[in-house]
Amino acid sequence: MISLVEEIGLAALFLLAFANGANDAGKSVASLMVPGPSGFVPRRKPLLWGGFFTGIGSLSAILISSRLFSVFTPQSLLRATPESHFILAALAGATLWILGATLLRLPVSSTHAIVGAIVFLAVYLFGFSGIQWDFLLVRVLLPLAAGPIAAMIGVYAFDRATRRSGVPGKEKPGLARITHWGSGAAAAYARGVNDAPKMAALGAFFLLANPSEAVWLPYTIVAVAVFLGSLVLGHRVAQTVMGKHVTMDPVQRSKAGAATALVVGAAAFLGAPMSTTQVHEGSNAGIGGERKVVKSVLRGMILPWLVTLPAAGMLAISMSYLGALI
Repeated sequence: MISLVEEIGLAALFLLAFANGANDAGKSVASLMVPGPSGFVPRRKPLLWGGFFTGIGSLSAILISSRLFSVFTPQSLLRATPESHFILAALAGATLWILGATLLRLPVSSTHAIVGAIVFLAVYLFGFSGIQWDFLLVRVLLPLAAGPIAAMIGVYAFDRATRRSGVPGKEKPGLARITHWGSGAAAAYARGVNDAPKMAALGAFFLLANPSEAVWLPYTIVAVAVFLGSLVLGHRVAQTVMGKHVTMDPVQRSKAGAATALVVGAAAFLGAPMSTTQVHEGSNAGIGGERKVVKSVLRGMILPWLVTLPAAGMLAISMSYLGALI
């Protein structure tokens, strides 16, 4: 039997995963919605495509991303085992920030929101000594910072090495379309593999007394919630991101999506957390190669550290304070 605390915790996990799907899933397939020769691709079809593969990736993470799951287990980040109210406040803080940004059509990093909620709340409740700083810096913050820059440089070098001379647009339309949709599916799948363990690790905390359910149940909740979130609200952020893909041709968009899937998927398997949002932005910048685009992406990479981390943390602290009053 699942207790009331477990039910509340899993409900909070569902809301976080729903917000994640609403803000993130559409980014993987935003390039499929940009104007083409026949106008805009119908909005629902790409979102259904991206949400489905994100959900499948979330379930696959049980087998692929076990190392990443252990990284985001609260006991790995904190020196003491937290109480359930701590996890609830962290879930609420990250959810409120991601959901609020989604309603405002702003793409944000779910990984930064989760990390910010946990770290700021832990400092508020336990002080600086309550955090495993060595583990946090090496296993979490370093991959987060290095991932998008490595993707941008690597994709730029790969694109230059494989670029063919001649008149662009000579690809067969049918093959280009299949490749484009395939890269979108791969990016969405990798996003699920990368994001699900971070959320499931928090949900599993409420099931420590039910070890038989502590693995498959959180991942199942995440998979269903991200799929629903992508269908209900995924179009809002996708509309914002679409403009960044207009100047890229289908081949470049396919390369960016495939590179994102490769980098993020490999990092998840190795247990290195990355922001799929930022890696995708880095891949787009590396493919485009324009100086103004690269500068814009670099500025965008700084914002999650300056805005999302403290904002989600402050919301988590507020939720903890309100919970104490109640």
